[in-house]
Amino acid sequence: MGLAPAVPLSTAIAEHLAATEGEYGLYAEIVAADPRLTFAVDSLIREHAELRSAMNRDLSENLSDSQLADLTRRLDRHCQRGNDLVYEAYVVDLGGEH
Repeated sequence: MGLAPAVPLSTAIAEHLAATEGEYGLYAEIVAADPRLTFAVDSLIREHAELRSAMNRDLSENLSDSQLADLTRRLDRHCQRGNDLVYEAYVVDLGGEH
């Protein structure tokens, strides 16, 4: 498989981290708007560290199909949790209280 696919993936992940983490990132905005979501944000930030570590380890060698599938599943689950967080922070509140 080689390292060529890792370059675009690394770039995409770096852009994701820049947009979500940090003092002015999406996660800070979400916590400021709805502090009850702090735990969910903290969980996603922990996942970032775990995924970065796994990618650095896994992408430094040729991945088997099963390793690539596992990494893909982990990234997909992380993206879904991030989407759920954004939905919870912005869409759920738009309907007002019942």
